[in-house]
Amino acid sequence: PIRLAVGDFLYDRGYQVTACADTDSMLSLCSKLDQEKIPDAIISDIRMPGKDGIELLGLIRSNPTLARVPVVLLTAKAMTQDRVEGYKAGADVYLPKPFDPEELLSIVDNLILRRQQMSGKLGSLMDLKDDMEKIKQMMKRNSNTVVKKTNIYLTDMERDVLELLCDGFTNAEIANERNSSVTGINRVVQNIYAKTGTRNRTDLVRWAITTGYIPSR
Repeated sequence: PIRLAVGDFLYDRGYQVTACADTDSMLSLCSKLDQEKIPDAIISDIRMPGKDGIELLGLIRSNPTLARVPVVLLTAKAMTQDRVEGYKAGADVYLPKPFDPEELLSIVDNLILRRQQMSGKLGSLMDLKDDMEKIKQMMKRNSNTVVKKTNIYLTDMERDVLELLCDGFTNAEIANERNSSVTGINRVVQNIYAKTGTRNRTDLVRWAITTGYIPSR
């Protein structure tokens, strides 16, 4: 099934992926999640068992918790009227099949980044630096912050990006610092989250300090 192929591809690129067979199972899963674990993006096919992709979009946009989650709609239909119907239903991007997986990856990367920018999740550089410094000072005072052994291996690039994250750099600033693309840095950050089992910068900084990857200077 295409959902498994797309899921495997995105997982291999560092995303945490949950594949659902139909609309009801996806909505049921999301209803049980904490606010912090709500999906960063939803990819749906038009044709599914039960409710189709258009019906799913209507349910997502009417759900206060999911309303702002970016949605990519996949379909074999490429007619203008079909695209209009998809956009009217609330799709952020309408991608006709067959498509290049790398195109889908770029779309997802940019949708997530745009949502973070619009919601203010990336924050300002000074706010991030202040937050990181507070966490480091707190960890210094905590008697339980003995360096713990970890078997998690980070590449040299992931180590460099992790250090800049812990210094309060945004993804865009890391990209500029390393003369790289924001999309590429987003992918590295997602890889780090996946490897370390963390979901946000605060948890990642704690993990980095307790494992000795970053000194609590």
